[in-house]
Amino acid sequence: MKKILIYCLNLFVFAGYFADATAQEKINSIPSKTTTILKQLKNPGKNHVLVVSHRGDWRYAPENSLKAIERCIDLGVDIVEIDVRLTKDKYLVLMHDATVDRTTDGSGKVSDFTLAEIKKLRLKNACGIRGSSQQVPTLEEVMFLTKDKIMVNLDKVEGATVQEAYNVLKKTKTVDQAIFKGRKTAKFMIDKYGSLMDSIIYMPIVLYDLKNPSKFISDYKKTLAPIAYEMLFDSETSQNLKEIKKLNEEHTTVLNIALWDELCAGYTDEKMLLQGPDASWGWLINNGANAIMTDRPEALLKYVRQKKLHD
Repeated sequence: MKKILIYCLNLFVFAGYFADATAQEKINSIPSKTTTILKQLKNPGKNHVLVVSHRGDWRYAPENSLKAIERCIDLGVDIVEIDVRLTKDKYLVLMHDATVDRTTDGSGKVSDFTLAEIKKLRLKNACGIRGSSQQVPTLEEVMFLTKDKIMVNLDKVEGATVQEAYNVLKKTKTVDQAIFKGRKTAKFMIDKYGSLMDSIIYMPIVLYDLKNPSKFISDYKKTLAPIAYEMLFDSETSQNLKEIKKLNEEHTTVLNIALWDELCAGYTDEKMLLQGPDASWGWLINNGANAIMTDRPEALLKYVRQKKLHD
C-alpha cells in the first residue's frame, strides 16, 4: 500500500512538471512585440500601417527621454525614433543637436562632455522650460528599456557611430529590434563598414532634393537589399512619389515623415489638426505609406485603428 501511495505521489509530481513545462513552452513560442513588428516591416501590406513616434512622445515628456519612450511603449507605438551622439569618453547618449543647449540646462557640445558630466544635466520640457529631474539617457539604457517591446529607429549614426551603436545592441542583445538609417550612398556605407552592414537593419533616406533617386535606390537594392526606405518629397510632382509606387509593387516598406512641409509635400501633422486626418495621414497612406512618423503618436494610433489598419 505504501509503495502504491509513493508511486501515485511521484506520478502527480511528474504530471505537474510536464504541465508546467508545456505551459512554459507555449509562452516561449509566443513571438515578442518586436518580432511581430519586424515581420510587418519585412512584409508590408495595404491592411497595416506602422506608427513611428518622433523622438519619443515629447509632448508627454522631454524629447529623447526614457519617459517619452516609455510613453510610446504604453500607447502601443510600433517604432520610436531617437537621436544619438557620442560623448567625449565614447558613450552614446540621446541628443538630437550637436550641443546640449536646446534640450538641457547645460551648454556646449555633446562631444566635449564625459558621460558623468552629461548625467549631471537635466532635460527641459517641450516648451524649453527648465526644472525637469530627468537625465540624458544612454543608448544602452534605452535598449534595455525597449527590449522586446518596441522597435527603435536610430538617427544621427550614419557614417559616424554605426559601429559604436552596434556594439551597444550586441551587448543588450537587441540587434534585431534596431533600425539604422542614413542619407549616404550604398557605396559609402559598404566602403566604411563592410560586412557590418550585413548584420544590421539599415533603412536608406531618400531625400526630396536627390538628383537621381532611382539610381540611389537601385544601388541599395543591388548591394544591401533594404527592407524599408524613408521617402521624402516636397511636392506632389516629386520623382520620389513615383519611386514609392515602385517600392509598393516590390513589397518594400515605405516610411513617410509627417513632420513638416518639405518632407511630405505639406501632408503633415499640422494639416491633420486643421483639416482632419484623412486630409493628411490618409493621403499619405493612399499614396503608398506603410509607416508614418509623427509628433502625435496617440492621435495617429487612434486614426489607423479606426481605419482597421493597426491591431
